[in-house]
Amino acid sequence: MSQENMKTLSLACPSCGGKMQLSADEEKATCPYCEHEMLIDKDEPAQEEYERRMANARADEDIKDLQSKRQRKRRLMGWLIAICVIAAICLANVFIPGSPMHELAFPRTADPFEGVSVKFSGMSGEGKADLQVSNRNAAEYADETKFEVAPNTGLQNGDTVTVKAKAPLGWRFEPSEKQFTVEGLTTWVLSTDQLTGNNLAAIHANTERLIQEDWEDIVSSSLAQDMTCTPYRMYLFVSDEKTSYEHNVLYDAYEVKVTREDGSVLTTYEACRYADLKIPADGVLTANYGDLQGFNFGYNHGFSYTQSFSGWTDAAEMEADLRHARDGYQLVD
Repeated sequence: MSQENMKTLSLACPSCGGKMQLSADEEKATCPYCEHEMLIDKDEPAQEEYERRMANARADEDIKDLQSKRQRKRRLMGWLIAICVIAAICLANVFIPGSPMHELAFPRTADPFEGVSVKFSGMSGEGKADLQVSNRNAAEYADETKFEVAPNTGLQNGDTVTVKAKAPLGWRFEPSEKQFTVEGLTTWVLSTDQLTGNNLAAIHANTERLIQEDWEDIVSSSLAQDMTCTPYRMYLFVSDEKTSYEHNVLYDAYEVKVTREDGSVLTTYEACRYADLKIPADGVLTANYGDLQGFNFGYNHGFSYTQSFSGWTDAAEMEADLRHARDGYQLVD
């Protein structure tokens, strides 16, 4: 074979298409990839036969590739048809009243908070919230509605509680949540400013009653001509300890003036003790009533022990005694 013919010899593997390697004598070619061996015939007919085989192999590959593409196209068409059928069924269900698709596409709107309220109870700072639902059976969605209240413990007056409503299938809630302001929790009396109106009047009335009873024997005897009592000030002590026996203690102090038989005036101070003062939701003060505070000193001021009374002749002395009696408490007013 001529040198020109040798240059046109192809060394591509007819099996895998890889580049083949010639043997040392150039009589045989071996594929390093699939190990296919081929004898090298240096005649023109052999080259033509080889090229014919390669052409047939490439044609077979093209046919297989075309068939694979057709199969993928058929599968894709099948999926498209299935999707279209499902979409058509869903679309048809959208317009069927009562169907799940219809309820999803056209949910009914409702206000879930009609007849819903929150009840608050307990002490302010430790209160809790309880959901109250009235006429629940009147709403179609009621049995499936779920409410969430947060926060629902550790509440104090003025806090905000949020109630969220989760709508069941086929319903849309507007609004879906509502806020409530915490109110009506029982509050400790932490300032005398909280004692106003009827509550303050009730404290003074009770204090004056006890003072009148304390002086009744003297005022009704010949030892005194008259007695008057007027509010002097209030002392409120509050404990910082939650486990304290008494949370707060109030002393309602009065100035008492007694006119003796000889016309002279004796001025004293009396204090009535009240403990654990609270104002519940109805606003009416509750408290543990105590007694008048002080000591007997009637004999030293011209009265006998059988007609004695309790109290202080000096306001500063009274305040000092009250402060000492309330060790562990803070005087806030």
